[in-house]
Amino acid sequence: MGAQLSLRRLAATTLLAAWIACAAFAQHPSPKRVLLVYQNDGAIPSSVAFEQSLVQSLRAAMGPTLEFYREQLDSIRFPEYTQRKITELRSQYAERKIDLVIFFFGSPMPEILPGVPVVQVSNSASDPTVGSFRRANVVQVLFGIDARKIIDAARRLQPKSRRVLLISGTDTAERALLTRFHEQLSEEPNLDIEDVDNISLPDLLAMVSRLPRDTIVLPIAYNRDPAGNSYISRDIVARLANASTAPVYAVADTYVGVGAVGGYVVSWARAGEIAADATLQILQGNAPSEVVLKSPGSAVYMFDWRQLQRWGFSESALPPGSIVEYRIPTAWEQYRWRIVGIIAIIVAEFVLIVALLIHRRKRRQAEGALRETTGRLLQSQDEERRRIARDLHDGTAQHLSGMALTIGQVLADFPPGYDRLRSLLQDSHVASREALQEVRAVSYVLHPPILDGLGLVPALRWYLDGLQKRTALRVDFEAPAETAELTPDGERALFRIVQESMNNILRHSGGTAITVILSRLGKEITLEIEDNGHGMSAEELDQVEGAASLGVGIAGMRERVRQLDGTFKITSGSRGTRVFVSLPVHEERYAAHSASR
Repeated sequence: MGAQLSLRRLAATTLLAAWIACAAFAQHPSPKRVLLVYQNDGAIPSSVAFEQSLVQSLRAAMGPTLEFYREQLDSIRFPEYTQRKITELRSQYAERKIDLVIFFFGSPMPEILPGVPVVQVSNSASDPTVGSFRRANVVQVLFGIDARKIIDAARRLQPKSRRVLLISGTDTAERALLTRFHEQLSEEPNLDIEDVDNISLPDLLAMVSRLPRDTIVLPIAYNRDPAGNSYISRDIVARLANASTAPVYAVADTYVGVGAVGGYVVSWARAGEIAADATLQILQGNAPSEVVLKSPGSAVYMFDWRQLQRWGFSESALPPGSIVEYRIPTAWEQYRWRIVGIIAIIVAEFVLIVALLIHRRKRRQAEGALRETTGRLLQSQDEERRRIARDLHDGTAQHLSGMALTIGQVLADFPPGYDRLRSLLQDSHVASREALQEVRAVSYVLHPPILDGLGLVPALRWYLDGLQKRTALRVDFEAPAETAELTPDGERALFRIVQESMNNILRHSGGTAITVILSRLGKEITLEIEDNGHGMSAEELDQVEGAASLGVGIAGMRERVRQLDGTFKITSGSRGTRVFVSLPVHEERYAAHSASR
């Protein structure tokens, strides 16, 4: 009884394991292995374009079940090793079941893996490059290169052309294509066909550089030259197109974009899609003989817009349905609505700018008038000060001086015994002399004669020395011996700025020490006045830097400097205030002064 129970448990376990294995197998279907074999180089542009389209189409349909392999025989460069490479491939894939072989065309097509279905990508079923044998498990995907359609497209663009130059290398497959092209074109009327297949690259470039413009140049393939050197056909087409004095046409889409005009060309991407469709039909269980190709060929009319422009060809002459690549759209085509929007914005901005310019012009006119008026006011102010100073000096001061002298003479001859009257006269004498001194001081402050007579530096030194004597301020003054480069207006402006700064320091700063520096800096005379007072508040400093002013004094200083095209700056902080003035040097006065030295 125990043995039967054990057998039942073993049977149940086996059935469960089998069910799990079947479920796992159902969830993970067996992979499909596809081998792509290149007859020649798999890294050339045509092979790359074909394989990219092929693999993309297969993976889109099969997903992770696709196992893709690629090999190349490289028969052009190493023809003697082709059979050995095939033997190695058979050995290499003997233990790995390949479901289908895709053979990217050769001459003739060898049998890679016996018994495995083949999708052969070739030029034509009757083309000698296809091979000498047929097998029931072979599906042919045709390029569909037709030389007559290429030349027909070329003659649409060049109606007067009669000469056709067919160019190929020395490889057997290339010459076979050349022969086929020649046979196709030999039936065309009014054509002179010239085959060029045994010429070195330098000689070929020299030949095409001397061709008449109405020649049709058609390079088919050029992978090998007479010396056995290997090339990439697309690179040769690019060099031919660059050197040729006649338009160069193309047999493949990889030639379009490197200098060829175009033509009825093989689309390698389309060939890859057709080959992928045939491959999927076979992998789904269809026999090769049952495969229906989605297109009889992969050729299309394709042209390079840039080369059409280069040779002056019209797009209207192209065959119907032609694809024009590398078109450079006009700015209007590419950015139409952006341009419309930008134009609208520009118009609006233009109107706004015009309005602002008109306003700016009026404002400048007003500012100019105000500046002119201010200049006249400052000039009138200086003239009035000079007149008042002269009147005080020549009038009031003289009268006070005469009064003081008269009182002094009366005191000298005053009889004794009148002490109270003598005391009054003495007080009057002292008061008259003090009044005379004050009038003279006011006259000098209004317009010191020393400024016109000796210049700015002596006048400033006299003024600052007198300020130190009259106040408790300590003033340090540094200046050159003379400032002959300044105009009289410049000297007068700097003197007034020093005066006004001293008044501000006495009234508002609370400073006790002042530094005044007058110096020459390049082509400018600079004046720096700095005190150790409590400075100005941030609001007051903003008013000074902005449009508002703190009064007539600072506004007057700024305007005096502006009238002379100079620079006026005020900086202030907790350690004091600094006034900086810079005036341009009067070049003529400077040159005359330098010459006088």
